Amino acid sequence: MRSKAMRWVRWAFAIILALAVLTYGVMLQQQYTRYADASTLSIAAATSDDDVKVDNDRYLIFRPLHTKERLGVIFYPGAYTDVRGYAPTLKMIAAAGYRVIVVPMPFDLAILGINRASDVLAANADLQHWAIVGHSVGGTAAAAFANQHRNSLDGVVIWDSYPPSFASLRDFEKPVWHIHRAKLDGAPPETFVKQRNLFPRESRWVPIPGGIHMNFGSFSGGGYQEDWTPEISQTAQHTIVIQSTLQALADIERFVRSIQAE
Repeated sequence: MRSKAMRWVRWAFAIILALAVLTYGVMLQQQYTRYADASTLSIAAATSDDDVKVDNDRYLIFRPLHTKERLGVIFYPGAYTDVRGYAPTLKMIAAAGYRVIVVPMPFDLAILGINRASDVLAANADLQHWAIVGHSVGGTAAAAFANQHRNSLDGVVIWDSYPPSFASLRDFEKPVWHIHRAKLDGAPPETFVKQRNLFPRESRWVPIPGGIHMNFGSFSGGGYQEDWTPEISQTAQHTIVIQSTLQALADIERFVRSIQAE
């Protein structure tokens, strides 16, 4: 009987191991076929200039050179992307007075690294106030982190995504902004409308009429299937993304000041 039980244990272990290897293989295949490289524009933006210092070591970090850092910004990237693809937008945001830290994710999937923001906060203790921003799957993971670490953040900005049902922000009592692609009339995709209850009632939604999902950065290739062809240029969309995110961060700063004044 003991020998038979051991055979069952070995078979169970072999099956679990095979499933793990298969899952790993599928994830690698997804990375290979759906990976979005940084564009030439992004690679150029991911280097230091006269206004912003860029470090690309453990994290991709943008720091303003001529403006005091008023707030830290943790950024969770979308799935299967070269994080440098967000440099054209994030660099301009940093130049306005924010330390922007882009967090690489395991297997390029932020949902597998939800708590990586904790390491960023610990390594940057000189800044007291923080916002988290995330795009696509990164937006979902950012919302999940905010749900679980409410005292660590002062606000959330989601780019073209929504919180997960298991960690919604409906009762989050700090600023939440959603900057999203939209039809030409400003209407968000139906998917976002259906998930509206996962956001706080007071959350601010900012449409980008004619914008598309991948133009929150600048990428080459990738397997994301857009809902529509872009009706505005990538440059025009970047301008809206930057301006709207700066408005959101300013709103978060006002919230911080209001709490401090109490």
